[in-house]
Amino acid sequence: MAGYDVDWFENNFVAIPTNMFGNCSACCFRNLNKELFCKKLQCIDEHNGVCVYWNTKVSGQGRELLMGHPSREMIRWFTSMPFGRAQKITSVIINKALQNNKQNVK
Repeated sequence: MAGYDVDWFENNFVAIPTNMFGNCSACCFRNLNKELFCKKLQCIDEHNGVCVYWNTKVSGQGRELLMGHPSREMIRWFTSMPFGRAQKITSVIINKALQNNKQNVK
């Protein structure tokens, strides 16, 4: 193992589609260090331009992030995850969210 769990991010965060404009003000990462956290994440689907914001799956974690207190596991994942790998992981999550959104609209 390379010092990070590739499934950790998907187990802890969900992408919320917002159409063609981003919604950083709704994102759970908005009060954290942009260099460490936001720059490693994809927030737009490359194929159709749909933007997403990120929310937590774990109860109570969102409040901690809004107060600027990411967990040790989160810091470890972001610091050890290579940039390209993080982009690929978040891109796959975005694609799944968009597919789920399409199915729910039908």
